[in-house]
Amino acid sequence: MSVTSETPVARKRVKRIRTRRVNDQPALKISTLHPNDIDLMPGTESLICPDCGTWCPITNFGCRRPRLVPHHTEPAGSPNAQRCEDGSLRLVEVDLTLGEWQHRLGEAITANASRRRTPVRRKPTTPPVPATTQVVPTPISADMVRRAFRAHQAECKACQGTAADRDGNVLACPDGLRLAGTYLRLLRQEPERRALRAFFEQERERFDRDYEKRSARGRAADWAAQQKATTGSGQLAKRSGTAVEEQNNQARRRQPGTVSEFRGAGLPLKKPAA
Repeated sequence: MSVTSETPVARKRVKRIRTRRVNDQPALKISTLHPNDIDLMPGTESLICPDCGTWCPITNFGCRRPRLVPHHTEPAGSPNAQRCEDGSLRLVEVDLTLGEWQHRLGEAITANASRRRTPVRRKPTTPPVPATTQVVPTPISADMVRRAFRAHQAECKACQGTAADRDGNVLACPDGLRLAGTYLRLLRQEPERRALRAFFEQERERFDRDYEKRSARGRAADWAAQQKATTGSGQLAKRSGTAVEEQNNQARRRQPGTVSEFRGAGLPLKKPAA
């Protein structure tokens, strides 16, 4: 948007002024500002105004009464400019030397460079725990216990016979003894378990065969009962056996020369008079 001459525009900040007026605000100490908000290099002495947040030159720097030059709240060239009443012509107390300011600035740059962003570590998605009714127990077999015993024996020194006490007695491993006893017990019970599994398998097959036979007999009985209800009793209706279908099936072709059943003494045949 083009700026006309009637619109107030922020002016460029001058470095030196001739007025002797001073702002009523207390003197601004440079040591209270952040090192990045100050520039004490010779010829470019300036700072960020704490009231409006814009860079503002310091006039009469190095003299008895340095001040901030009059300035606007927006950068130079901005339309609808407003004067910074609290920061313009405010006294500045230079309580830092050029070396002290450079030292503080170096420390601030080092502190900023050492910062690292916190890495986002996402938690792994844990699958939901199944309900108690959904847990299917795995039956223990002799082969599973044998593999567990071999894995334990490969890591246990007592099971290998190399662990001994101070008197030289070989130590026994309770876990190894428990696994060995479980393996021998399952090995003895394996023929009985195999016979039991075969028996249950036979019973399941017999139950399935009986169920199929009963289902077939039930379907045949239902079909025979339906056939008897529709055609076996002499009815002329279809399988549905409804009264409407029976009436329709009972209709006979009228013989020639006979009187229709719809004609009678009580049935009016003439058109009523208007």
